[in-house]
Amino acid sequence: MYPLLRLGFALYICSVTTERSIELATEERTNRSKDTYTNFSYVMNEFESLENWNRLCNISQTGHIAFDIVCIVEGNSSIKLSEFRNFTNHISSHIRFDLSVICKDGIIHFPWPFRTDKLNRIYIKDCRIKDYRTDFKNSLINSIPDTIKHLQMDNVTIILRIGELYDSLSKANSPITRAAECGPENAFSIIQRGTMANIEDMYNYFMFDLETAIQQYNHYFNIQKRTCLYNNLEVFESSGMKDLEKNDVNKIVHTDVAENLKILNFSGNGMFDTIYKLQGWRLRFPVMEYIDFSNNNIKVIPMIRDYGMTVKKTKAVGLIDIRRNNITSLTKGMIDSFSTHEFVKVDISENPFLCDCGIIEVMEYLSAKTMPTAYDYLRTLKCENPSKVRGRQMITLSSTELNCNKETVINFPVVVMGIITITLFVITFLTIYFRNMIKVILFTRLNINLPCEFRNVAHEEKVYDAFIGYSEKDMDWVLHTALPKLETEDAGRACRLCLHHRDFIVGNTIADNIYNSVENSYHTILLISNEFLKSEWCMMEFRTALRKSLHDKGRHLIIVLKGNITVDNIDPDLKSCLNSHTYLKIGDVLFWDRLKYAISLRQ
Repeated sequence: MYPLLRLGFALYICSVTTERSIELATEERTNRSKDTYTNFSYVMNEFESLENWNRLCNISQTGHIAFDIVCIVEGNSSIKLSEFRNFTNHISSHIRFDLSVICKDGIIHFPWPFRTDKLNRIYIKDCRIKDYRTDFKNSLINSIPDTIKHLQMDNVTIILRIGELYDSLSKANSPITRAAECGPENAFSIIQRGTMANIEDMYNYFMFDLETAIQQYNHYFNIQKRTCLYNNLEVFESSGMKDLEKNDVNKIVHTDVAENLKILNFSGNGMFDTIYKLQGWRLRFPVMEYIDFSNNNIKVIPMIRDYGMTVKKTKAVGLIDIRRNNITSLTKGMIDSFSTHEFVKVDISENPFLCDCGIIEVMEYLSAKTMPTAYDYLRTLKCENPSKVRGRQMITLSSTELNCNKETVINFPVVVMGIITITLFVITFLTIYFRNMIKVILFTRLNINLPCEFRNVAHEEKVYDAFIGYSEKDMDWVLHTALPKLETEDAGRACRLCLHHRDFIVGNTIADNIYNSVENSYHTILLISNEFLKSEWCMMEFRTALRKSLHDKGRHLIIVLKGNITVDNIDPDLKSCLNSHTYLKIGDVLFWDRLKYAISLRQ
């Protein structure tokens, strides 16, 4: 009897509970429906108060709290972002908007960085933008919540006024805001394609000292070192922009933090040297999957290292796309570099390769080399020049087609023997007289080690061939003169260099970074200039390297003099070092060869 009563009571409770759950669910759906209707009605009523926006744009609700706004701006019509900001200020905080603005010869007044509360996504296409730089120094912009998650601009023309440009440039007492410099820091994607700038009042150019203002801006930009934090950023693209500023490239590559970046696109910008800035690319971008440098003017590529699993976050192979540039030769050095790649692939196809007699030897070398599967495409590379072999695969060419077979017929043995004897005498004399110079050239140009040089003794394996210590004011010479010479095969094998602005570990103290860089390098190159002598950090680099050289009792320290150095009032240790060490001067005969030769020595 009691079990039956308990069963009936349980069934009753279950029935009541089920009915109550259904009632609550129905009530929740009803409330949600009412809330959605309230959101829609309220937003629509507020949007109708925007005369131009309501006339040119269509608004629709795409979710419970999501709205999509599509604007078509034609002819003489225009819309202002300031009006949209006022509109969003009256909207509930949980609402989000996706804004698309497509122009047909229309103008929009949108100040960068388009900071607007509750704006989730913004897409601008084919528009002329005015007032673009008017908020660069408006500190109130920093107080607007940074809600943009996706930003894309396609084929946009920025219309500037001379006064607007002049006022927006950073000055020592008038910097631009963080919002203007960084843009949307919470974004997952930032894409700018085909953006260009025009000045509509060039006749006012001479009313402002714009040249000096730009120089001051560049100086301020370089010393400010403001770091933008893109914790969510996965896609960054600045492509098809002939006026792309180097500062914009340097920031994302060297200064900003974007550890989750997967795609970096600088294609179609006419650049020729930016790839040198990406020597430590995997260290800065551990999950990078695709770097696009296609359709530029790159002629020479440096040695691109594969950091492998040294970066724990690395999961995918990183593709570096250098297709359709101006690379004309495939060298043995490239093949050797590519053969070590496991977590990186460099694509150099579709470049205007010159197929001369040397390419036969290179392709034979490639055929005998064991290459990663990712580089199978090298065997399908095609010639661009000369015209008679254009479109032919390099690997199918023969020496006959390239006129490389030349027979030498000796008709006068006695004359030839006499010439050989005289030549040998002259070569012997010149070899003895220029033996040091020849020793350098043989090593740097032909990679030949003379028996008297001991380079293969056992030594500790290090990360870098050399750490370069230099003043910030000498950075331009290091980046644009030294790196292309030392990190490519222009004068011998490529060197692995450590630079403080590129390879120092973020978070470590400067002193620790200097010590680690010296310890992890076979040599320390000190670029001694008058600016170097004035820098405390540079002198710290000198003393660290000097201690290393004295401790190892070897030739760790390499000194390079730049400019006219006044030795009267310099540090005593440095003065003693200059008096006791052989040093190089920029501009010396075979300077680059002698420097690479010194770097190659191992104590």
